[in-house]
Amino acid sequence: MRRVAVKIAYLGDGFNGSQIQPPETGLRTVAGEILDKLILVDHVPEDRIDLRFSSRTDSGVSALGNVVAFYTEFKDLGLLLQALNSVSRGVYYTGVAEISDTFNPRMADKRYYRYVTPSKNIDLARFTEAAKIFEGHHDFKRFAKNETGRSTVMAIDSVEVRTGDGVIITDFCANYFLWNMIRRIMAAVIQVGNGMSSLDDVKEVLAGKDATFGLAKPCGLTLLDVTYPDLEFWRPETCPYTKRIDRDLYVDAMKLDFHRSLNYPEMRR
Repeated sequence: MRRVAVKIAYLGDGFNGSQIQPPETGLRTVAGEILDKLILVDHVPEDRIDLRFSSRTDSGVSALGNVVAFYTEFKDLGLLLQALNSVSRGVYYTGVAEISDTFNPRMADKRYYRYVTPSKNIDLARFTEAAKIFEGHHDFKRFAKNETGRSTVMAIDSVEVRTGDGVIITDFCANYFLWNMIRRIMAAVIQVGNGMSSLDDVKEVLAGKDATFGLAKPCGLTLLDVTYPDLEFWRPETCPYTKRIDRDLYVDAMKLDFHRSLNYPEMRR
């Protein structure tokens, strides 16, 4: 057997988070989907797969570059990607690297996240100024879900804001992020942008005031990438999921046409 790290992508609205849930819940998760497909295409007993994630994502949160590690009997790693993509439902396997038994996927060098929010009724200058407050070294106690024994003092390397087609895109980079951290930060930033809160309100809470701005919607958040020093992921020259992408783009186009027709009745004719 060999141990591998695999880059994965998935849309969050198809899963109840990344972490496995007890079978009796009936909840579909990213980990559950991966385990089911590994058992189907590989020959490693379930209790020896040892599936581990780099980053946990909540229900509704998407990923373009999460990383999972597991044991496999595949000798050809290209065939491993091809096999998993051929049977997968909702998870794309985009790259692979062989790793040692001691490799811990949680010990990443950098993590990159993106939050996308509608730009309607948002003052971009206030929004951007509020987002920039969170750059650097702070105690994020009021902007994270409590995890027993874990320090809330950390640094965000960068927060970059730009506009897209009817949306505002906010990119974050750090070594790691606390549970619910970006969604709590974005709830505050959005409230400043739409005039519901002030910059001083945000600064006071970041300084320790006992208050919260709530949670921004999970559907706006995507884990863009996870990187490691001295670890390079191999990607096949021929995309192993082209047919799936074509199918999903067709479904997306049908949904877009449906919603546009709802919003603009004249398009129904």
